[in-house]
Amino acid sequence: MSTDSRTTTSAQRSVPAPREHQRHLADGSSTPSGATLPRAVLAEWTKLRSLRSTWWTLLIALALAIGFAALIAAVISNPSDPQPRGGPGVNGLADPVAAALGGTGFSALVLGVLGALVASGEYATGSISSSLMALPRRWPLVVAKASVLLAVLVPFTLVLSAGALWIAQVVIGDKATIDWTSSDTVFAALGNCAYLVAVALFGLGLGLLLRATAGAITFLVAVVFVAPPLLQLVTWDWVQAIAHRLPNVAAASLQSTTGTGVLSDVAAWLTLLGWAVVPVVLGAVALQRRDA
Repeated sequence: MSTDSRTTTSAQRSVPAPREHQRHLADGSSTPSGATLPRAVLAEWTKLRSLRSTWWTLLIALALAIGFAALIAAVISNPSDPQPRGGPGVNGLADPVAAALGGTGFSALVLGVLGALVASGEYATGSISSSLMALPRRWPLVVAKASVLLAVLVPFTLVLSAGALWIAQVVIGDKATIDWTSSDTVFAALGNCAYLVAVALFGLGLGLLLRATAGAITFLVAVVFVAPPLLQLVTWDWVQAIAHRLPNVAAASLQSTTGTGVLSDVAAWLTLLGWAVVPVVLGAVALQRRDA
């Protein structure tokens, strides 16, 4: 017997159908009695926290946000020095909140990768068969994955955003002040959290749709990082309309405390909501209709 055959046989024996599931199949029911949504959420939380890559991913996202916020703050705090093209430039001190939060773009990419891994990782290891055996209706699996991702990332991105603002204030010093009690600052921080979580859910949706980690990450990078600067080079109206609905544009609009964003607050929130919800719903539909 070949090595592949032995591996396949071992994997099949390691995921036997639960006794309750077998009884329900015999009764003609599609869902085991123990396969409730809370249990699915608990199972997804166990999967996520037990992976070392999860904690490394969060640590890298936090380090990138803090590091880039400090770097940008150091640049804008010396406006007499040459300013990089495309950066906040000499006007950065006029809106230090937007400048600091603008450095969290790379963290968004890292969290998007985490979202993709939550879905595509199960296809890579073959554990998706066990998950679907326990949840034949499938949609609770998607709800559970999205719920756990939200439960982890909402408080995490709040800490990340606060850390970016704090380090920026430390580096800038008395050259500009970030008013922590201002509603504009709080709104900008919440908008930045929404952006980071939306990209993570976008990655989750891509993982469900493409079922391959490499493909999901490639598509994610193309939308979040490659498309924005390229679309800005095309002046056609319909291209610009698409460019203005990308996640980074919505994020920049919400991060601004001076009202210089391209989108209104409502349009920016709806844009992020669309990027977060639509891919996950499409992924749930694909998971429901396709074989595992």
